[in-house]
Amino acid sequence: MSIRLITRADDFGSCHAADQAILAALEAGVLIRNVSCMAVGCTIQESAEALSIFADQVDIGLHFVLNSEWDSVKWTPCSPRAQIRSLLNTQGEFFQTREELLAAAPAWSVIETELNAQMETLLSLGLPISYVDGHMAPDGLLPDLAERMRAWAQSHGLLYVRDHSRFPACGMPAFAPSEAVYQANVEHWLSDMEQGQQYLYFMHPARMSDETILFCNAEFAPGVVAWERELEARSTVSSLWASRLEQYDLKLIRYRNAHPSPALPMGGYF
Repeated sequence: MSIRLITRADDFGSCHAADQAILAALEAGVLIRNVSCMAVGCTIQESAEALSIFADQVDIGLHFVLNSEWDSVKWTPCSPRAQIRSLLNTQGEFFQTREELLAAAPAWSVIETELNAQMETLLSLGLPISYVDGHMAPDGLLPDLAERMRAWAQSHGLLYVRDHSRFPACGMPAFAPSEAVYQANVEHWLSDMEQGQQYLYFMHPARMSDETILFCNAEFAPGVVAWERELEARSTVSSLWASRLEQYDLKLIRYRNAHPSPALPMGGYF
C-alpha cells in the first residue's frame, strides 16, 4: 500500500520571499498540495490573487496566528485591538512566545473574535479556504482550544487539520549546512515511514533574502531560519521528488483527500 503524504507549505503572506517560493513550488507542481495562509502577514493582500489561480490544484487554508515570534517582524491582528486585549502584550502585539500566550489565558470568546477576523480577511481576498491549522500550534497549548477550533471549523464547513498531524518517529527532516546533506536527511526521513500510513510534511519555503534574515529571536540567530527556509524552497522544486515518489511509493495528497489519523507528538508542539 502507498504512503499517503500530506504536503503543506506554511506562512504564505508572511513576506515576499515566502510568497515567491510557494508560488514557484505550485508552478512546478512537484511537491506542494496544500498552502496555509497568514491573514496577519504583511504581503497577503498583494499576493492572494496569485495564489488563488492555483485553487484547483491545491487546498488553501487559514494558518491561524496567535503568536508573533520574531524580534523585529511582527504580525498585525485582524481584529480591532480593543476587542482582543488579552491576546496582546503591552505594545499591542501578539505575544512573542507560547509561554506568554499560555500565561495570558485568553478566553475562547476573544480567540474566536480574532479567528473570525482572520478567516474573513482571507475570504475577502477571494481565497477559497477549506481548512484551518494553527501557527505555532496554539491548539496544542491552550486548554480546550483544540476542541473549540474543531467545532468552529465544522460550523464553517472547514477541515480542522490537527486531526491529520501524524509524523514518522524521527519527526521532520533535519536541516543541514549544505543542500546535499539536507536532501540526504530527507531521504532518511522518507525511509522511516511505514507503508500504508498517512503522514504530514509541513514546510516553510522562502527564498533567502533580507526579509528572511530578519526572522530571528533568542532561539534562532539571524540567518538560521533564512537558510532553513531556503533549503525547503529548493526542495519543493527539486527533480529528486520524481524518483522519490516511485522509490517510496508516495502518494501526495490534499487535505480533502486525507483521512484523520492518530496524531503523534513532535517537539511538544503537536
